[in-house]
Amino acid sequence: MIKPEIVERVRQETDIVALIGSYVQLKKTGKYYRGLCPFHSERSPSFYVSPERQVFHCFGCGTGGTAITFVMRYEKLEFPAAVRLLARRLGIKVEDEASGGKYQLLYDVCEKVARFYEQMLLKSEVARGYLSQRGLTSNTIKRFRLGFAPGGNYLRGQSAKLGLNDELLVKAGLVISIDTGLVDYFRERVIFPIFSLSGKVIGFGGRVLDNSEPKYLNSPDTPIFHKGENLYGIFQAKAYIRDEIPVLVEGNFDLLSLAEKGINNVVASLGTALTNEQALLLRRFNQQVILCYDGDEAGRKACRRSIETLLKVGVDPQVVILPAGEDPDSIVRKQGKDGFKALLEGKVDFVDFILKDKKLNSVIEQRTAVKELAGLVQLIPDDVTRDLYANRIARIFKIEPNRLLTGGQIVSIGTVPPVDNENRRAEQLLAAAVRERELARILKEFSVSELITQDDLKKIARMLEEHCDDEDYSPSRLMDLIDDEQVSSKIASWIFREEKIPSVAEFRNQVCNYRARWLHRELERAYNLGDNERVEQLIREKNRLRQKIAARKE
Repeated sequence: MIKPEIVERVRQETDIVALIGSYVQLKKTGKYYRGLCPFHSERSPSFYVSPERQVFHCFGCGTGGTAITFVMRYEKLEFPAAVRLLARRLGIKVEDEASGGKYQLLYDVCEKVARFYEQMLLKSEVARGYLSQRGLTSNTIKRFRLGFAPGGNYLRGQSAKLGLNDELLVKAGLVISIDTGLVDYFRERVIFPIFSLSGKVIGFGGRVLDNSEPKYLNSPDTPIFHKGENLYGIFQAKAYIRDEIPVLVEGNFDLLSLAEKGINNVVASLGTALTNEQALLLRRFNQQVILCYDGDEAGRKACRRSIETLLKVGVDPQVVILPAGEDPDSIVRKQGKDGFKALLEGKVDFVDFILKDKKLNSVIEQRTAVKELAGLVQLIPDDVTRDLYANRIARIFKIEPNRLLTGGQIVSIGTVPPVDNENRRAEQLLAAAVRERELARILKEFSVSELITQDDLKKIARMLEEHCDDEDYSPSRLMDLIDDEQVSSKIASWIFREEKIPSVAEFRNQVCNYRARWLHRELERAYNLGDNERVEQLIREKNRLRQKIAARKE
């Protein structure tokens, strides 16, 4: 881990114009520098660099950030590697903190055990034969560091030689306690190490060599591994899925077979239903995802659930519908890379996926389909995308383009729900607070992050409240603290706005009004639900807010 003072020195001493100018031809335009964006194809320059604020932003594709962000995106590096690259340019010696972090011992255990499993694969002719039968060559096996867990308690028996103890093995989920004592968690299984984004082994998956159950087994949750927050193959795919749409599959062998054929923009969901955290992880790299699940009924149901999850976080899901009885592994082994690529070209959006095979002969059947689609459309956080999809559905069913019938109520497609107005107000508050620490402190005083519903805005609000007392508070530092590229780009776009920053008094009044409107909405909701306890609580809070405002006026 790089010392924070080194990171701050790199941030302050890097000249962003000189840095980006070494990659992109820039021309001075007023107080900015402008050039062609290196992150998307364009003929007219829409990429701007601000030497005053040390940030960049593209008004074409929306990408933005700091010098560190630029290097991460352009060179496809993680944060520490980008800092080291910039430090070398400046002649700054990078020193790591003495401690590798409180979980370093667990990372070390997982790395040692991964190597052990790799060695066991080399000694197991049966396991190597199984992988060969599945069509995997040594290059793919080495790239994904596949291994083999022998039967019995072989790992535990070798733990002393590996320099490991029972306590650490249990904490890493590699040894478990049963009635008869401690035993290996993985036995007689092909092993798939699971990597973090930075390439550290954090957990394992295992598959039996026959058809016994359970076929697949993943590490239990540990301090460094949470199944619902990680994706299999994300480390190997991350260099590809920024420029190519990620393909999400269900199984490890689906992914490995595709990688074997040279299709590298693939990740797998660790055998679980796609979670909100996994969807957000994908959104860091791309705003689209191609779902390629098994062609059976279970696969289609899983695909339907994933569509909902992706829409909620602002990712546009596309779907490849496979023939019944087929999966990505079987398709690519039969049809090869070109055949599978052709299937990807035939992807459909979620509207066509939902309508496929539906009977739409009667008004009731049509209404049911419209209701389901309208429910999905309402999940989309982006106004323009939501309206485009809603208008598309309206055209399909030949209903008025500004209306959808859902749940017996008329909902106007073109009308933004009230909460979106509040999201816009929240964005205005955050955009000002990013630039002025005193305004961020007011957000903290009124706990604004608790009132915001939109995920990316809530994340920014929490960060502002957490760091508003830092001495080195600045927009560029805040952007580098955000681990979400889309959110960082949003902050960069705010910094380029030529809007007047409100005074402290004006801003406090805006925040009070924002909280008052939130209280009004919550009170209305509590009344409708008949939740008297919640009503009383909100009335007390409303009175406290009034008293606070009155006291300041006095």
